[in-house]
Amino acid sequence: TGVQTCALPICFRDCKQNRKTGVKKLLLVALGGATGSFLRYLLVEAIGNYPAAIFAANLVGVVIAGTFALRIKVNESRTLFLIPGFCGGLTTFSSVAVIHAERSALSGIGYFYATVLVSIGALYLIAPKVKP
Repeated sequence: TGVQTCALPICFRDCKQNRKTGVKKLLLVALGGATGSFLRYLLVEAIGNYPAAIFAANLVGVVIAGTFALRIKVNESRTLFLIPGFCGGLTTFSSVAVIHAERSALSGIGYFYATVLVSIGALYLIAPKVKP
């Protein structure tokens, strides 16, 4: 009947008009995510200390995402590659859960709050200051 269906109906309301740009956006996020995940793997291997490496990866990801979200404006393609893609792949919350399960509950909770507080502190330093 000439009606096209979309493999990702949630992402694209009108597949006929958005298929090409929508797929490009998904590929940018996927490529960024693969790159960020690969860098996280290399970072963990280089540092060797699993919790410290994940903490460093999370902090670097927050700083990069915060810098591009709050300070440096780039086009939509670069934003998709960098923030949800690269930084999304570089950072990980699931490892916080693994650290919690592998170690004592108290150290897992402490690690979680340290990650959140340091990340918020980094974003505070990155955010442009508004003068009253």
